[in-house]
This record gives sequence, C-alpha cells and structure tokens, in this order.
Amino acid sequence: MNIKKFVLSYYSNATEDFHINEITKPHEALSPHSHDYYQIYYIKAGRLIHHIDGVSAELKARDVFIIPPNLAHYVEVASKEICFYSISFTRDYIAEIVRSNKLAADFVHCITDLPSEGVEPALTLRVEDASLADVLVQKIMQEFSSDITGKDQIIKSSLSLLISIFARAYLEDGCENVRFVSEREAITHCIGYIKNHLREPVTLQEIAQRTAMSKSSFCENFRRVTGETFHHYLNRERVEAAADLIRAGKSVFEAAMESGYSDPSTFYRNFKKHFGVSPGEYK
Repeated sequence: MNIKKFVLSYYSNATEDFHINEITKPHEALSPHSHDYYQIYYIKAGRLIHHIDGVSAELKARDVFIIPPNLAHYVEVASKEICFYSISFTRDYIAEIVRSNKLAADFVHCITDLPSEGVEPALTLRVEDASLADVLVQKIMQEFSSDITGKDQIIKSSLSLLISIFARAYLEDGCENVRFVSEREAITHCIGYIKNHLREPVTLQEIAQRTAMSKSSFCENFRRVTGETFHHYLNRERVEAAADLIRAGKSVFEAAMESGYSDPSTFYRNFKKHFGVSPGEYK
C-alpha cells in the first residue's frame, strides 16, 4: 500500500511547528497517509469515518481524534457536507505544555510511547467540555490568522486547555484500559510514566498497579528489563534531572524540588552517591 507522508510545510500558511485550519473538502486525507507531526481533527458538522490500523470509527459533530507522528490513517466522508478543524503541531511546540501540564503529559505519553493499539480512532467529549472546546478552537483560529501582540502565548495557553479536554476523554476510555502484551511492554510504559512524573510522588505500589502486577513480580520484571532496581532507577533519573536543572541555572533547592525531592538531606545523599560530589560542589 502506498502511504503518503506529509510535513507541516505542506500548508502554505503554517509556521515551523504549528498550523490550524477549517476543512470542508478533505481531499488529501482520503487516502492512507502519515505525517511527522501530531494532528487533531475536531468535527464541527457532518460525519467522518476514521480508519486507523484496521479499526474504524464514525465521528460526528463535537467528536475528535488525535494522531501521533508517523502513524498511518485515513478518513472517508460519510455525509453530504462535512466541516472540521485540523490542528497540527510538533512535539517541540508542545514541550512546554507537557512539562507544566500533567494531564497533557499523560496523554502525549499514551498516544506516542504505547503501541498503535493504544490510539483511539475516535473520542466523544462531554457536552460541557465540547462547548468549551468550541470556544478554544475558535480562539486559536482567530489568533493564528492575526498579527496581534502575544498571539503565540494565547495560542499555546488555549491549546494547553484544549489538549487537557481531549486528554480527559482519552484517559477515561483509552490509555488506562490498554492491555500490555508482554512484561517488557508494561515496564517500558512505566519508564515513560516515571520520566514524565519525576517531580511528583511516585511509589512502587502505584507503578505496579499500572501494570496489574504484584509488587514483587513488578520488581523482578523491572530489574530484568532495565538492569536496575525500581528505586535505583527512580533516584538516578531524579538526580540526573536535578543536575540538568543546576546546569541550566536553577538553585540547588529549586533543582531538588523540581526533580521530586521534598527532603533536602535525601537529595544531598543520593546526589553525592551518584556524582561523587555534593550538589553545591557540582554547581
């Protein structure tokens, strides 16, 4: 099968990492294709059938689907008239959103780092969420086509909230219900989760529950896959993240807090054990 590959520069008015437009004639999307960016379709009117990885779903007004980079899919028009918004962005564009928005981080992890079976072909928003999504999409459209001061900040703030709305629908019915086909896949999922939640309390019990394993079984599989114990891995990730923050100019205290340490003495001990010098000496 011939699968077309699109890039953002295909759109004449796209920026380097973002684009939004209203579509009534989706010619390019009717055949199998993929793209090197994330894409959201938000249906305004009419009906579409979305096909992805052998699974199909019909979308109507206020339904949505989200596609990560490099995943082949296509749509077919299922009504006489159709109108939807296409929102496209790179991972770099939403990096700041992901860092500051836990819900968005979980969502991006689910659709990017899990197998394609974890990507839902359609999501249905709650009525109240759909009303807000309508407003946000219109605001993003308005700002994108303007030259108003601060447009980029308004677009990103609106997009962060919009992704949160979609993420809630997705996580309620998508990622949390993924069944892993192997222990290795489950551990890989947990590694991504840990990286996205370093600054939060992450416990062995919570992580094990995400895989439906007992704590002892999880620890055994984690060590077999990573070569490290869970706690050693978590501490290493945290002190290395703290070191990155210190190099970026953060104070030792800020680096400790932002990498998940609430106890300075524990941070100091783990940091020195890993790097051989204290955080202050490292700075």
